[in-house]
Amino acid sequence: MKNISLSVLLLIGLSLVFSCVSEDENMEVIFQRDKQTIDTFVQNFDEEYVRREVVGETGVTLLFLETNGAGRRPEIRDTLYVDYIGFFLDGTVFDTSVEQVARDNGIFNQSRSYVPFPVELGVSFVIDGWHIALSQMREGEKAIALIPSIYAYGSQGNHGIPPNTVLAFELDVKSVRGPSHSQE
Repeated sequence: MKNISLSVLLLIGLSLVFSCVSEDENMEVIFQRDKQTIDTFVQNFDEEYVRREVVGETGVTLLFLETNGAGRRPEIRDTLYVDYIGFFLDGTVFDTSVEQVARDNGIFNQSRSYVPFPVELGVSFVIDGWHIALSQMREGEKAIALIPSIYAYGSQGNHGIPPNTVLAFELDVKSVRGPSHSQE
């Protein structure tokens, strides 16, 4: 009986300690961990990239594989057509707009079309990390975007993506079109 009472008191004490930590503090801890995870990934990244860019305080990190200084930089409401490969930091591909990549990684879906994905910057229903990354890219550029979980699927996760997971996307901006969707 004494052990049960002690266990109950210990459980209540631990509950009180953990309830004093706010959700914001937990999110900040996760965000700092995600940034460290991204830094470690970049340090061990064995492909060559042209430049590295961290977008403000977001922690979203771009490793540019191809740059195009003459390409059109998108503005809010512009539509970008993007080929992408979504993968975990261990290299496992979970989604792509490129048919051969889908076939090579055993995720091909015959009922979907594999074409550049349209994203209306600042408007489309995609993860915030895409809007942040794509706002820094120009037409014709290709980069790997490393996205902290807070700008991906956060503590909820999504269809096979665990909660609080840093995601990586190879983004290849094929074209940028103005709000009227006419080629500019």
